[in-house]
Amino acid sequence: MLYDSTKVLLRGILMSLESAGKIGWEDQMELAGECSYEMHQMARPLYQGYRTDPVNKTPVLVPVSERAARAIPHVKSMARAIRRKDQLAAVESGKAALAEM
Repeated sequence: MLYDSTKVLLRGILMSLESAGKIGWEDQMELAGECSYEMHQMARPLYQGYRTDPVNKTPVLVPVSERAARAIPHVKSMARAIRRKDQLAAVESGKAALAEM
């Protein structure tokens, strides 16, 4: 499933950024772009050809599309921080994106 693989990708980026070793900034930028692309794919609204009944709302999990849409700004911020080679900001934004997922 795209959701699970995107979450694994985001965790991998974070682990690499948090490591004490040398960071391959170009590789991280490519992975952040891939993560952003997948988030946008998940965040597309799903078409419903019928009306939902607003009266009979039952508590349900937040749909994947909404979780991905909330995480997109954080992923974009992480990508900008990686471009600037700002490790601290990239880690903070990545953690925020993962929390939204």
